[in-house]
Amino acid sequence: MDYNKIEDAVMKNALNMFSQSAVKFFGIDKRIIAPANTEIKNIEINTNYTDYIFYTDDGSYIHFEFQTTNKKSDLRRFLFYDASLIYRENRKIETIVVYSSDIKEVKSELDMGSIKYSIKAFYMCSLDGDSIFENIKQKIEKGEELEDVDILKLTFIPLMNSKINKAQRAVNCIKTAAQIKNNENKIQCISMLFALLNKFGDDEIKKSIWEVFEMTEIGRMIFEDGIKKGREEGLKEGKIETILKLLVKKFGKVPEEYKEKLRNLSLEIIDIILIEIIDMKDIKELEKYLQ
Repeated sequence: MDYNKIEDAVMKNALNMFSQSAVKFFGIDKRIIAPANTEIKNIEINTNYTDYIFYTDDGSYIHFEFQTTNKKSDLRRFLFYDASLIYRENRKIETIVVYSSDIKEVKSELDMGSIKYSIKAFYMCSLDGDSIFENIKQKIEKGEELEDVDILKLTFIPLMNSKINKAQRAVNCIKTAAQIKNNENKIQCISMLFALLNKFGDDEIKKSIWEVFEMTEIGRMIFEDGIKKGREEGLKEGKIETILKLLVKKFGKVPEEYKEKLRNLSLEIIDIILIEIIDMKDIKELEKYLQ
């Protein structure tokens, strides 16, 4: 079983759910309209991927980072991300850094002379995870419909302030989410829990969630769906590589922007390009498929 492809499928489902409910949870006065590419090329630091970036209805970015540690270099790293995005896309950007319950206070502004930079810090320690958990658990036991923000709250409980250790909270949340009657909400909630905790949790939390996740019926469903999507994406990637090889052979060079746009196309459009590429006289003919 390819767990990397399963994890990727779950992450994508979680990202969609996050975009629907994050605005309300974090009190953001904007509407998220779509996820943005989190890859920032040519950055020589430990990671060149941000956590979550979204386009908003006013044409700007909202950038979320989740932190379980507080390092002096973090603000410089976030500044580097944001400056790279601004240079590449020429959009305004608002960065919200979500800190787990272990972190009570951070430096949120950076003064580097002509460069002034600030983030909005959101502290999970300000939220009573035990109280929120009990409230949501009661709603589930009563069969009440959960709102999107309830699902996000349940997801974030392991990062909130609590008398229970994080690993146990993660297990409790997954078991509680498995009792949700609405199947769509159940999938969304468990996907969010798995994605966020597997990405931002420590080794103990990751081990706990994998063990419980695999035992739930919905976990097995998501695994099967992940395998299916993984196969589809593997097929798509293979066809894209074939297209790129044919374009290089025929036209000598493929612009980087074409490569990125190709990877965002549906499998159906990819198949059409594979057929039409034989008759193309100019590489710019590809643009009509990349809109």
